[in-house]
Amino acid sequence: MSTVTPSSSNQKSARQQPARSHARFTFTILMIINILNYADRSVLSAIQTKIQIDFGLTNTELGLLGSSFLFIYAIATLPLGVWADRSIRKNIVAACVGIWSVASLLSGFTRNFIQIFITRSFLGIGEAGYAPASLSMIGDLFPREQRGRILSLWSIGNLIGTALGLIMGGIIADKFGWRWAFYIVGIPGLIAAFFIWRAVEPRRGVFDREEGADEIAQVHGSIGKDFGDAAKKILRIPTYWVLLGAFVFSFFTIGSAQTWITTYLVRAFHLTVATAGTYSGLTLLIGSLVGTLIGGWLADFLQRRFPQGRMLVATFAFLMGAPITLIALTMHSLGPFLGFFIAAILCLSLALGPLNAILQDVIAPEIRSTATGLV
Repeated sequence: MSTVTPSSSNQKSARQQPARSHARFTFTILMIINILNYADRSVLSAIQTKIQIDFGLTNTELGLLGSSFLFIYAIATLPLGVWADRSIRKNIVAACVGIWSVASLLSGFTRNFIQIFITRSFLGIGEAGYAPASLSMIGDLFPREQRGRILSLWSIGNLIGTALGLIMGGIIADKFGWRWAFYIVGIPGLIAAFFIWRAVEPRRGVFDREEGADEIAQVHGSIGKDFGDAAKKILRIPTYWVLLGAFVFSFFTIGSAQTWITTYLVRAFHLTVATAGTYSGLTLLIGSLVGTLIGGWLADFLQRRFPQGRMLVATFAFLMGAPITLIALTMHSLGPFLGFFIAAILCLSLALGPLNAILQDVIAPEIRSTATGLV
């Protein structure tokens, strides 16, 4: 009978941890992909008024066009998350990036509502598999004590990408036509897909367990093959239900802002598409950049002192962000609206990194992608 001592187990775990250079390279590619992810999502918001005129769409059809991505995204995220717990995650990310990039390119060739509705739906299929697999990978690239800051940096990509999509989409649509906006945001994703495919797949749970875990299960996620068992484990965690509610309200508020702010500025303040896109992008960029960086640093700082440190930051973010958002919507002048809206996005962005870090902390490594899919 062999005996595994703590020291030998720790040495083995250290050897299995990804090299710092590999971790940084993989994380950088994942962050770039996240930026492209949200740029592809948000570019429609910047150019949808032009598409509405070109295709003669009603407001209902315009709303359905924006929702087509979300419906498919919501349906596909869970099965793709389960798949990520059973397979090589970097390959899933590469495949998903390729699918949504091709879907974006094809959107530029559409000639009617049905065609663009279908291409935007395929965008949802591609992007649905990215988040579960990439968040699981990030959890295995960096130790627990760094995750608040690291995931805050990753979350910055959400709103940097949104800002780029809104700014570039509006400018490109005014200068070259709305079709070129889809062409330009689609091409970089194909390049990023190649680089993540060439990255090193980190071992599952290398920073979360010291001994006794089955090596094959850690590499390929075979522990997560039984979805029913995995779902029971996840749903029995009280903190997970709190996170689920927090993510729902967060996405409802920030997602609505990302989708409709450009159209709101055009209709309420009579701005051009390019100007509205620029204001929208800069507003989201400033608020999210400051809020996410502060939130990640503050969450890790408080977590070292209180067991609920990260949750405290997220709670504060929602308590402040919600009323400020309502105040912004009561403003009838452009300057005050933008000022309050930046403050609202800043507060809400405080929660992005801490919520993802808490999810990594409370979920076993082999079922993290499934847990993200359930969210």
